[in-house]
Amino acid sequence: MKVERLHHVGIPVHDMRRAEQFYTGVLGFQPCVGKANWLWAGDDYSVHLMPALTPGGPYQPARHFAFEVERLEDVAARLLRHGCRPYQMTGDQAQRRDITSAEDSLDFGIGTIFVEDPDGNTLEFL
Repeated sequence: MKVERLHHVGIPVHDMRRAEQFYTGVLGFQPCVGKANWLWAGDDYSVHLMPALTPGGPYQPARHFAFEVERLEDVAARLLRHGCRPYQMTGDQAQRRDITSAEDSLDFGIGTIFVEDPDGNTLEFL
């Protein structure tokens, strides 16, 4: 078997309107024409917002999905501008450092940025 690429990620959400506002308004993803609850996240990559059947579980940053971005500094500034709480953490998840300013150094831990969506799903930016 040869996998060509990852097609999409399904994300459980409890409040579809709130989730769509986060992914389109904060992150800038674009709705997929003709596909309800699908958003374009980048070149040939989409996110499928799926109604959650059960309440969210405990915070689990090990369970996450990641987006490669051009500049982490732009991500940090955008998240902060929208009132989000981005952070960095070590690979073993033992230490976390909140990003509180767009001028903060982004060299802590593994050097990526994490944030939770409104439903507690963890997103990583690298």
